[in-house]
Amino acid sequence: MKKLLFILLLCSWQSVFCQYYTGSNTPFGQSRVQYNSFFWHYYDFQRFKTHFTKGGNKHAVYTAKTAHIYLKELEKFLDFKIEDKIHFIIYNSQNNFRQSNIGLTNDISSNIGGTAKIMGEKIFLYFNGDHKDFNRQIKAGIAEIIIHKILYGSDLKQSVKSSSFTNLPIWFKNGLIDYLSNDWDTEIDGKLKNLILSEKIKKFYTLSNEESQLYGHGIWQYIDEVFGRNMIPNLIYMMKVSKSVESGFIYVLGTTLDMVQDDFIKHYKTIYNDDIINCIDPNGEPISIKSKKQRIYRQFKTNKKGDKIAFVEHYLGQYKVKIYDLSKKRLKTVLKGDHKLNRIPDFTHPVIAWHPQNKILAIFEEKKGEVLLNLYDTKEKKGNPRPLNNIEKVLSCSYNQKGDKIILSGVNNSQTDIYEYSVLGSSQKQITNDQYDNYNPKYFPNSNEVIFSSNRSSKNKFDTPNTNTFDLFKINVRNRKLTQLTNTPDINEKYPQPISLKNYHYLSDKNGIYNHYQKSKDSAISYIDTIIHYRYFDVEQQLSNFSRNALEICFSANHNHYSLLYKLNNQYQFFLEKNENIIILEKNHTNTFFIKSKDNALSANDNNLGKSNINEVNIYNYQFESEKEKKKSNEEINSSKKLTKPKSNFVLPLKKIYNVNFTIGEFVMQLNPTFNNLAYQRFSNSGFKNAGFDGFTMIQAKDVFEDYKLTGGFKGPVQLNNTGFIVVYENLKNRMDKKTQLSRQSFENFLSDNNNIDQPIIEKTITNDIKHQYSYPFSEVSSLRLTSNIRIDKIITLSNNPNNLPTPNKNHILGGGLLEYVYDATRPVALNINNGFKFKTWFEGYREIDKVNTDFFVVGFDVRNYQKIHKNIVFASRIAASTSFGSQKLIYYLGGVDGYLFAKYDGSIAPDPSQNYQFQTIATPLRGFYQNARNGKSFIGISNEIRVPLFSYFSNRPLKSDFLENFMIIGFNDIGAAWTGKNPYSAENAFNNSIVNGTNWTINIESQKEPIVYSYGFGIRSRLFGYYVRLDWGYGIDDHIAMPSIKQLSLSLDF
Repeated sequence: MKKLLFILLLCSWQSVFCQYYTGSNTPFGQSRVQYNSFFWHYYDFQRFKTHFTKGGNKHAVYTAKTAHIYLKELEKFLDFKIEDKIHFIIYNSQNNFRQSNIGLTNDISSNIGGTAKIMGEKIFLYFNGDHKDFNRQIKAGIAEIIIHKILYGSDLKQSVKSSSFTNLPIWFKNGLIDYLSNDWDTEIDGKLKNLILSEKIKKFYTLSNEESQLYGHGIWQYIDEVFGRNMIPNLIYMMKVSKSVESGFIYVLGTTLDMVQDDFIKHYKTIYNDDIINCIDPNGEPISIKSKKQRIYRQFKTNKKGDKIAFVEHYLGQYKVKIYDLSKKRLKTVLKGDHKLNRIPDFTHPVIAWHPQNKILAIFEEKKGEVLLNLYDTKEKKGNPRPLNNIEKVLSCSYNQKGDKIILSGVNNSQTDIYEYSVLGSSQKQITNDQYDNYNPKYFPNSNEVIFSSNRSSKNKFDTPNTNTFDLFKINVRNRKLTQLTNTPDINEKYPQPISLKNYHYLSDKNGIYNHYQKSKDSAISYIDTIIHYRYFDVEQQLSNFSRNALEICFSANHNHYSLLYKLNNQYQFFLEKNENIIILEKNHTNTFFIKSKDNALSANDNNLGKSNINEVNIYNYQFESEKEKKKSNEEINSSKKLTKPKSNFVLPLKKIYNVNFTIGEFVMQLNPTFNNLAYQRFSNSGFKNAGFDGFTMIQAKDVFEDYKLTGGFKGPVQLNNTGFIVVYENLKNRMDKKTQLSRQSFENFLSDNNNIDQPIIEKTITNDIKHQYSYPFSEVSSLRLTSNIRIDKIITLSNNPNNLPTPNKNHILGGGLLEYVYDATRPVALNINNGFKFKTWFEGYREIDKVNTDFFVVGFDVRNYQKIHKNIVFASRIAASTSFGSQKLIYYLGGVDGYLFAKYDGSIAPDPSQNYQFQTIATPLRGFYQNARNGKSFIGISNEIRVPLFSYFSNRPLKSDFLENFMIIGFNDIGAAWTGKNPYSAENAFNNSIVNGTNWTINIESQKEPIVYSYGFGIRSRLFGYYVRLDWGYGIDDHIAMPSIKQLSLSLDF
């Protein structure tokens, strides 16, 4: 009775796929942690809905106004109209966005074939205090929906039909979306300049995803400039029709993709080499901080004495705050946060500022849904964190001269404003209160005035979308008096550094490169009467002529020196310069090609083509009137890339509360040989039953926020005697995730009949399974999962001969549960290539509810590591072990691979009849052997692979073939053992004993067979017709004897 109560208690808890070990395809998975609760409202407009939560009302209105303009513009340009309503889901910050469940999967299958992602009309946005980035997100989301619908269709039928169409590479698709959503500017131009001139472009496989996207943006911009912007929609449609990127380029542009890429690189290399003539790179004291690959550096700041430098380093989603001691030449990490994961990086936090007394470094960071101010003591080497209330994000900060106040740029209630924080009182007061973006505030020395950068217009009118450039302003924190210091349309000034009340420094992109400038108050005699009258004016002076953009500049508290962050040929450089060594350039230097082109376009629009001689005929390039009209139309389209805002009467609809509704998110129709791995199978002397070439159909529906998911799958009808289904409901709304799974499986087992050798006994097993899981995430990478399980097995002896008719059916009703701890910090790099580490351990127990002595328990662990060797070559290693105990046992069949097609069973080693085996599963991979190379109630397996994506590794340009892009060769070795005794070498292990029965005698043969088997070999993999296909050649060694090679074909990703 106590055991029954224990089982029922477990049944009240829960982890999906409860009966657990099923080869190497055991589920791991990362989590999203909901630190905050979100209550959603929405506005329902004619063509879209804007969903928002508390504090996001202004975002919703701004999104609606901006999306209305962008939607019309993109639909007109791409000649495609979105019929369904777009849903904009707006988060107040990226920190909130990270708590969402967007993009999580339930890992029902490791088989990727036949999968069609149904991209709904959903666009997820977050506000990081920057309207320019917010505009880009809105426009990029609309562009992505249109591009996806053009290429893959607008409904389920078209999406399934086009699912095998080219898996477009990052540079192509993301580059196109970036081109459509992000107008060319100084920052994009500077990044491409660094990429092109660094020669890194020659080794395309070394590019990060961000660099690939930039490369693609550059190619589409080149097509725009050389072939005309109207060619781009023609290219997209031709690619859809021909289902080939290469054919699209040949048919529309009359040239190959390779030639376009070569010409693009030559074109920009020539331009950028001309841009940097006579440029001078920084000549300050270089700081010997090693710039590591794929790192992002920011917040580079010097203390007052100039003996310490602090900065922030970002790498794969993780951030570190570091301090470099110039006197000791020592680098120390003082703070580390987040995990190395594949997600949208947040380069807006942490932000730092040195206290004027050199001892304290203020660090504003975002952690567990809140903003913290961590005052790190460099002497005591410890921090003092405190929460910051009523501010969602801090973008920049700086101390006053006394060190008792911090002026900061903060985000709250949909606005980026200036705040003054009192260190002693832990309170802040708001200085500005408007919808403009106000950045980089700094106190003027010994003054109540603060200088900052803002995109407010001189007319003080907030435009939608806000595309204003940044000027400098000053404000008095006491009386709020605001003064504009610069007024330069089409030019940005940022990082203001006040030296005195009459002098300040800043960075400006006046000539197309962010350079160092200063402005000073000067005077001249205006007129003389009884006294001399002076007029006062600002004098701007250029202090640098860099070849690349200066990224940041920061003066020390005493203004004696400043730090400069620079990037040359994709390498960050760190400089510390004395103020006294600043050189004033005699003249402003030549504009870049980008600025010249922009000025020429503006000049051409102003002249309006009206000054040319209309009677003049160009006999070398004659144009008919129709061609002139078309050219004029193209020029109007090109000039419209800088957005014009049509007048519209905006009407705000009623605010409504969101109610859950579902839409189709994914559709799968595939051959799936792993469906039978959903649960432990009933024991069979003929081995584990693979699903073979069974068909599997699955459809998933989810709500707008992906908090609720409903997934249904059906196996069949390729083999009608082996059908099954699965239904999964997930509730991920709160921190505690909940899942419920119902599944049904059936398969047949053939037994020998001593009375009728020619006609075997056929047993059909039908398993109905209900599981319920609670998963509590400790962080994004670790969680504790508890699963309850009720399982009903029905074993039917088919009446294939008269002797089987009286055989009764067998029914088994089991209850139990599984407790598991999961740690998963892996990062997918490419298909079947990961980096990182993951681990899990589990304990599970079951018993038949209505029978005694039917309990069985399983305990195990699985550890995997993926180590980067070079570029995208990975060394993958895994060790897993498990054992079962109790009145009933689970048998592990060692050998074979996951997703095994044409699986074979080795019957030479019979299961031990004394073990009371009731369930069976596979222990894989052990290549070079068939299933049942060893068996037992315990097993251990060790696998090591080196994975080399052959063509993508050596290719110097993007590959056109998805097959070649994902083609991989591997070398492997597998080691494994399964046993029934205390350890693999116990004498009582079943494979060491065999019995020979005679007429009047019985012989018991005892042997000491080597329990450990191992293999080595090689394999090839790639994606073919949407499936990931693996072919391995394994060479097994059994009892110290080398076996012939075995070829094994499978449909599954590797461990």
